[in-house]
Amino acid sequence: MSEARGVKVVIINTQYVETDATSFKSVVQNLTGKDSKVAHEPSSSKQHGRRKQVAAGFGNGVSGTSDGRSVMSRGMSFKDLDRLLMDLPPFDELYRLFRD
Repeated sequence: MSEARGVKVVIINTQYVETDATSFKSVVQNLTGKDSKVAHEPSSSKQHGRRKQVAAGFGNGVSGTSDGRSVMSRGMSFKDLDRLLMDLPPFDELYRLFRD
């Protein structure tokens, strides 16, 4: 016959954390108690320049193309995205602008 087992109760402490893509792994490892050493991947000079730009605070996730169009780029944090969306004009105003 089987033995009756007790109920296992697990208490989970939730915590709100904001991070960017470059430090995500380190933050997760820090929260889980794992080794937080991050192996650096070999990067091209273009990627290295982008990392310097983001680290210096100049990267806002939006960049321009040679023909003047704005495009989204990788490495944009949720805080930057929220700021970008909050700076947009109301949708009815955008509709009126693009309708004509």
